[in-house]
Amino acid sequence: MNCTKILQQTKVMTLMLLASIFSVQASDSIIISSDTGDTLMIHRLNDGELWGSFMITDQIADNFADYEMIVLQVDQHKPIKMDHQKLCGSPARAEQKVNYTFDTEATTEQWLFSQVTTPQPDILKLTGWDKEEYQHTKSDRRPNVVDFPILGPIALPTLSAQFQQGDIVIFRYTTDADEVRQARFELQNEREAIKRFLDI
Repeated sequence: MNCTKILQQTKVMTLMLLASIFSVQASDSIIISSDTGDTLMIHRLNDGELWGSFMITDQIADNFADYEMIVLQVDQHKPIKMDHQKLCGSPARAEQKVNYTFDTEATTEQWLFSQVTTPQPDILKLTGWDKEEYQHTKSDRRPNVVDFPILGPIALPTLSAQFQQGDIVIFRYTTDADEVRQARFELQNEREAIKRFLDI
């Protein structure tokens, strides 16, 4: 059995473990797959909060690059940077190299993804002063899973409505092999289930 197959099986087992952990806290979950093989899970917790989990589950054995941002966008709403904290005592991360550029239509407030660039490090962007281009949400990132709040005390107020009404969710991220990727999830087939989550 080669290393790629072992890592693929490990990721599947991790997904099952993640589902079982959330099942203790969650009253219900939805699982959506992308064409690229990634997975989006939406969990309604017993306390009423709604959380999402985005997981790399394809056949490639890469993880998130922990020094690069993960960007979430529903339809053409303002993109959301998924912030994660550097824990005290953890080693310094490598410098951020990848930047996603969005253009906005001033009259419609539609945010259109335009390009990926690898600029010289911008200290203002690296320290979170990129508020004009992104909204920010807290997230909990592990090597190939990122959890984020959709509805709850620390969630962005607009995100639950975006998930309820939106058609497409896109995650843009960079792997630890320096590959820029995009995962696209269609919400139409799960719209009624998501609405039930929000109406309870």
